[in-house]
Amino acid sequence: MPVRDFRPQPQPGYIGRVLIFDATPSATSSAESTPGDDQLNAIQTFLHEAANATVNFAATVVVVFILWLIARRVVKGVTRSIEEGTPLNNRKARKALAKARIKIPDIDSTDARLEAERRRQRAGTIRAVLNSTITILAVVVVAVSLLSVLGIPVGPLVASAGIAGVALGFGAQSLVKDVLSGVFMLLEDQYGVGDIVDVGEAIGTVEEVGLRSTRLRSIDGTVWYVPNGEIRRVGNMTRLWSRVMIEVRFSYDTDIDAAREAMLDAVASARSDEEIDQAILSEPEVPGIESFEFNAFMLRLMVQVNPATQWDVQRAIRRQMRAIFARRGLRLAVPDQAMIFDNDSKAAIGQDVLADEYAAIDDAEAAAAEKVARSATDPTVSDTPALPKPQGDRPGASGRNMPAGDEGGDE
Repeated sequence: MPVRDFRPQPQPGYIGRVLIFDATPSATSSAESTPGDDQLNAIQTFLHEAANATVNFAATVVVVFILWLIARRVVKGVTRSIEEGTPLNNRKARKALAKARIKIPDIDSTDARLEAERRRQRAGTIRAVLNSTITILAVVVVAVSLLSVLGIPVGPLVASAGIAGVALGFGAQSLVKDVLSGVFMLLEDQYGVGDIVDVGEAIGTVEEVGLRSTRLRSIDGTVWYVPNGEIRRVGNMTRLWSRVMIEVRFSYDTDIDAAREAMLDAVASARSDEEIDQAILSEPEVPGIESFEFNAFMLRLMVQVNPATQWDVQRAIRRQMRAIFARRGLRLAVPDQAMIFDNDSKAAIGQDVLADEYAAIDDAEAAAAEKVARSATDPTVSDTPALPKPQGDRPGASGRNMPAGDEGGDE
């Protein structure tokens, strides 16, 4: 059986892969391409590349969006576990702690409620920061993909960003300091959204906590943006609970027991309001005399209240104190210095002194006017008033005090 050769046979006009054109035109040769065909091919190629780039960009956006949703769900789960904490009232949890020989603390309803509220604030703060970070990362990825679609080279931009990062590491040290301070602040749970804090230069309610700065709103409505790296110390006025502290100074002739009882009765009267009663967490106490002054002694009232309610409770208690003190005749201490005016007399204290000074001024003006009139009629009268003769010692040329008759010459 003959063996067939399947190798490509050389065709007329071709040598290997090199095409040899004949000098004479052939009737079977293909027609030359026209400029219109080239433009059509270029448009088709551009549309094909644009469609591929659009599909790739859309796929990138979809993948980033799905990852963004998954990350937010993970953040929500983590912060929810922080918010719920360890349920000590759960039978399984208490059994596990007992098996691990961990002392189970007594469950206090007030402390548990305050701790739960604190966990809720902390979870909300961490959730906001993590969600913002995830959103920024997603936007950066989508922006880089869009630059690739538009034909802008991303490689040089990434290299420039690396160089810029090194430069920022040296030049923008304060920014790095702010971010690190914000991270440690969140980990240590120094304050959260809703707390009333004192950070030195600003005092107000925390509205937003970020990795770089913290936003506060003061009582007059001013919004403060405080960099985290500039916060040297933090005073949290609403951590778990707050305390009402009212100091009253009574005069020495006031009965101490009566004054103490009146202050406690003022708290009892203020608790008639339902909101005030719910805000108070402990029984009020007046330990005793806190200080002595030359004209008064001071008593201090203290009571534990819910966070951020101490100012409302203080105002209600002070209102009741004023009414009870007036009704029971308890006298407060008089200030150190006071001006007392006698309404029954025609002149107040100091009026006589002022009258004498005004009379002396009037006499001097009258004497000067009389002398001017005499000098106008009698030329021998001098306009210059006579100077009083010096009494006692007078300074000499050397600055030393010398007798009036001594001229300071050598004897």
